[in-house]
Amino acid sequence: MILDSKNNYLVKVKGNQPKLLKSIKEIVDTSSVISSFTEEQTKRGRKEKRITNLYLPTSKIPDSWPKLNRIIHVERNFESKKGIHQTQSYYISSFLSRDAAKFSKGIRGHWFIENKLHWVKDVIQKEDTTRHKSGSAAKNMSLIRNIAINIIRKNGFESVKYATIFFASNVKELNKLLNRT
Repeated sequence: MILDSKNNYLVKVKGNQPKLLKSIKEIVDTSSVISSFTEEQTKRGRKEKRITNLYLPTSKIPDSWPKLNRIIHVERNFESKKGIHQTQSYYISSFLSRDAAKFSKGIRGHWFIENKLHWVKDVIQKEDTTRHKSGSAAKNMSLIRNIAINIIRKNGFESVKYATIFFASNVKELNKLLNRT
């Protein structure tokens, strides 16, 4: 459906697809990089270096991915107060480009969405631990969480966590905010 609509896919490959992940790791370990992009950044006291490498797919990849054109490996090294960390992420894409910076930007864009919305809903609002797993209650509670996030952000709060803590102990301020919205 994605390809039929003249779009491309960029999919993270994780442990739930063990054969595909094994094939991709083998390509990364044995093939030549066709393009590389390195990005370094210091943010919130954390130094981070991301290396995005592109590879051509080989016959080791199962045929279940039509028009697979790129294998992407992202190595992330960062230093925080807790020490030095390294992560490896693997992706596949139908996008036919040799520009590793474009892939890096797309992947970072996804991380941005994950951090700005899904992480907030999962960790701060504890959506994954709710009793409402299906039906109207689950949909309604998800909608209420989205509205709360939007109200908090619209009113200039950068951190949903700190806004939640603030309003939990300042109900009068929450009332004022809700009456303005």
